[in-house]
Amino acid sequence: MSGGIAFTPRETELVALLAEGLTISEADERLGTTVSSRHLANAKAKVGVATVRALVYVSFADGRIARPAPVTTGDQLSELEELVWAGLRFDILDSQLPGALSRLARTTRPQVKEVLADLKARHRATYCGLISLGYALGLLSGREGTRLPDADRPVGTPSGPTVPGSSRTGPWKLTGRQSQALALLPVTRSAGEAAAQMRISTATYRNHLKAMCDLVSVNCLRALTHRALQEGILRPPARTEHILPGLPSDVATVWRGLVLDVPDRDLQIEIAAASGLKGAAVHAALGELRARGEADWQLVARGWACGVITARDSTERLTPAGDLMAPDEPRSAARGLAPHSPHRRTAPLDRLRLLPHASVTHAARPRRGKAATIPQDVRLGRDTDLVRVTPEVCRQLLAGLPPAKWGPVVGRVEAAAALLLTAPAVLPDGWRARYGRLWSRGSTVALPPDIHPAPDGTYWAVSRHAPPWDPARLEQLLNHLPPALTAPQHG
Repeated sequence: MSGGIAFTPRETELVALLAEGLTISEADERLGTTVSSRHLANAKAKVGVATVRALVYVSFADGRIARPAPVTTGDQLSELEELVWAGLRFDILDSQLPGALSRLARTTRPQVKEVLADLKARHRATYCGLISLGYALGLLSGREGTRLPDADRPVGTPSGPTVPGSSRTGPWKLTGRQSQALALLPVTRSAGEAAAQMRISTATYRNHLKAMCDLVSVNCLRALTHRALQEGILRPPARTEHILPGLPSDVATVWRGLVLDVPDRDLQIEIAAASGLKGAAVHAALGELRARGEADWQLVARGWACGVITARDSTERLTPAGDLMAPDEPRSAARGLAPHSPHRRTAPLDRLRLLPHASVTHAARPRRGKAATIPQDVRLGRDTDLVRVTPEVCRQLLAGLPPAKWGPVVGRVEAAAALLLTAPAVLPDGWRARYGRLWSRGSTVALPPDIHPAPDGTYWAVSRHAPPWDPARLEQLLNHLPPALTAPQHG
């Protein structure tokens, strides 16, 4: 055990029972006592925490109770689920937890509450039991700490401590000067401006940036800024505004495309290839975004603040430059930024990778006599029903069927989920399959545009023109996917 006041045998026994997933009342019953709360209060005081979740986390970290043996699971966790699970260690009240985690994850409080409920139901565990399982799965190591990141930390400040000189800190092991150089990137428009603030030459500042780009294998400052925000090296800007009202979907799509790790000269054609937008539309959107005089890496940071760009946006380059050109296009065209540059891809990027063998969406054609007209705003239970599945379930489902048999699929990027459109009012209320569940009826849902993603990133992975999924067939498919695929959908 690490330093500190030792637990009494009864305190150790109680904390171990909480880690096993028992509630305080169940622990009382197990031990034949009614004063467990008093013992736990003493234990919390000894380790300096206020909640039983943090008490269990610190007790594992300090070796006060034995850590669980490592386990593996076929569960495919989304990035949001991992963040929420690891966030159970924060020493804040349970009532405050969804709000705090929603700010960290840059998502909504209801979405975090849904994930928390899903984790508890899926693993049949209390929060303390989930912390124990988190250690077993490697989601928690005991080195993270229980302190919630300081919400008042200035924008761009590295999340870990920095030491001037050659000392290296944080996940990227940056020197103090590199950390300073990185912190200035989202708030300065040029290398000269940042260098002046650091009182170094412009060349030295650029050398710091180049060293960091080499360290994380990126080729541009846009991608460096996004990766630093994505991985917690930079503190994400305070989200003072949601996705801007009235923001055109083309502009939102191009804004997200700024994170692509491509040379600036190829940026326009890469965004066009990824989104299916015409070159002229990309050119116009870039001009609108740059109208305030901000550098592109500053636009990436502002995109985070507005909620347009999130941690799920990848910097990965979609294709080699040659693949973006039409067969009769000269290779020199790839170096230009002409608004009319042709490209092969005409469909949006499948950001959740819902399709089994493609990186762009599937534009299904309607089949005569079978396709139904789906309005833009649908009333669930009247116009259509939605069945929610994980991206991996969707991918496996589609992989087992020929494309002609695919029904409409919507990708919800912020929720990391796929929605399958099926005939309304056929499945019973509250219906669940082994790998999917029916969305509650009665609400109105806005579906994305036919071609381009919605401003929040929602998109058609399989076209709305495909005939809806047959409810009986869908139920059979979702109950008989491979058992090791993933855990059931709950929540």
